[in-house]
Amino acid sequence: MTTATLLPIDGSTFSISLLDLGENFFEHRKVDVKNLYDRCEITADQISRSDSYISGWQLREMLRSCRDIAIPGQPLSVLLSEFAPITVPGGMFGLASFTAKTVDQALKLMVDYSHTVMPAYHFERIDSGGKCHIVMRPVIDFGDVQHYLDEVVAGYFLNLRYFCNLPLPAPRIHLTHCVENDISRYEYHFKATFAFSKRIIEVIFDNHHLIQHLHTHNQSTFEQVYASLKTATPPSTTSLASKVKNLLRQRLTKGLSIHIALIAEQMHYSERTLARHLQSENTSFLELKKQVSIEHAKFLLASTDDPICKISHACGYNSDSNFSRAFKNFTGKTPKRFRQDQ
Repeated sequence: MTTATLLPIDGSTFSISLLDLGENFFEHRKVDVKNLYDRCEITADQISRSDSYISGWQLREMLRSCRDIAIPGQPLSVLLSEFAPITVPGGMFGLASFTAKTVDQALKLMVDYSHTVMPAYHFERIDSGGKCHIVMRPVIDFGDVQHYLDEVVAGYFLNLRYFCNLPLPAPRIHLTHCVENDISRYEYHFKATFAFSKRIIEVIFDNHHLIQHLHTHNQSTFEQVYASLKTATPPSTTSLASKVKNLLRQRLTKGLSIHIALIAEQMHYSERTLARHLQSENTSFLELKKQVSIEHAKFLLASTDDPICKISHACGYNSDSNFSRAFKNFTGKTPKRFRQDQ
């Protein structure tokens, strides 16, 4: 996603718990935290945590402030993560994440609810080729500190390493910006393989990571907190349209047909009933199918070197020309041009 398509930072809000990052870092660097408060215009209510949020502007200024006092040559994301509680952003989200049974269950929860604590990104899980891709698409413009935030948020998913064993081969992180520091510093700290200047931001887990059990699993706590979390903050996948899109994604990644009859059968609807319910949500199966197919095509174009004809078939198109036409109508670019621009 280019900067031109990102939303302005004005009006965005984030969990007050993120202020802990800046406060802890300033204290570690032995810099008066009042300097942080003054620069970021942190209010007394925010300091006391009577206010539950900081603004996007304040978060951006906090990242800039931390950058300005950081040790030269050290990745800021590594420095910040060393002095942040591993369950940040905490609350029900953090507690539910590390009381899940497996890495697979924890990642599902994190993807479903990350938008409630980090609305600067659209998070999507794509299971493809024996791997789980957690794709992060920025939606808010953080300007000159965007790449720091990308690293910090991607690294947050790897906090799971504190609660379980993640055997080799290690998870991977792909970032779109150029590397500014020694890659080994990232890899040593996060216990993952890093690659920069990639087409998309993603955290990649192999299937052997997904089956790992969390040492901190507590079924009763997880069920209680997860129920509270669902009540307080519905996941990003509660609508029927979202459920249909999820099924379409699952079938596409497995190379299965995405015909409406099969989706309706899987959801225990007739085709007519499914169409009627989708119409009540102001959408249609055809529209959802097109959205998912093109989004999957964008993922494959950005994350693989597969020829366009192969991607066309993988996304449910029988004709390369029909695929190219649909892709251009949806994105404004041909598949070839889209790949070149990544």
